[in-house]
Amino acid sequence: PHQRRQRPGLQRGGGAAGGLVQRQHRSCVLNQDCILPCQFRNRVTNMTWESKKSLIVSYNHRGSRYSESFRSRASLFEDQISRGNGDLLLRGVKVDDEGGYECNVFLFVQQSDLEIAPVSDIRIHQDGNRITCSSEGIYPQPELTWSTEPPSNTTLQNRTTVHQTEEKLYDISSSLTGPDGSDRIYSCTIRTRRNQRRATLNIPGPEKNLVVPELIRRTVVCVVIAAAAAGFIMFYKKKMEESEALGFVLMPFSHFTRQDDS
Repeated sequence: PHQRRQRPGLQRGGGAAGGLVQRQHRSCVLNQDCILPCQFRNRVTNMTWESKKSLIVSYNHRGSRYSESFRSRASLFEDQISRGNGDLLLRGVKVDDEGGYECNVFLFVQQSDLEIAPVSDIRIHQDGNRITCSSEGIYPQPELTWSTEPPSNTTLQNRTTVHQTEEKLYDISSSLTGPDGSDRIYSCTIRTRRNQRRATLNIPGPEKNLVVPELIRRTVVCVVIAAAAAGFIMFYKKKMEESEALGFVLMPFSHFTRQDDS
């Protein structure tokens, strides 16, 4: 069967029609091009793509007709429709493009959910007695929750802020009051109505924190002793060489024995 090569820089969805209605979930990158999938086995002569707001394009044997709002941003692969490819190319996706899309053809309806800016990277770190978790460029508005393993006996005190950018995306950040002294794994979960991600941070207890300083102290002591011993040996060898050069032999005190006068 004929396969269309994926264009560089585009995201492609697949799947063939197996019934009257199919639903697929698509994640697209803001301001990038995205392909909404609509594949079918039977040859069709009429099809449409519709968004949650309006008709995008209609196609029949006379060609394609695009709505004014999508004329410069959407296109079908018309030369491949007869081979079962009804994918829709959407250029430079925007925040307002998020939502449901339908590909209606002669035999079935294919639905696609377009997600613009899902939760992706989460940063979590400790700064003094405070743990901070944050993520940027999310849509729709996210929420953030904290948890620990094992569970904490006290309520986790945190402060969360959400900021919306000029591009209508959301940045979220939350700070948690410092550890209670026990060994715990702190988890930060950021979610929207469409997806969620989690990041963890392991905070060791005080007994584990003491291990590293003790190892450092012992290492320093060993290094100092070794350096002192090496310095003494070098000093002794140097004195031996100087004595031999003057015609003397430097002996350790234990070499000499007391001799009585005869």
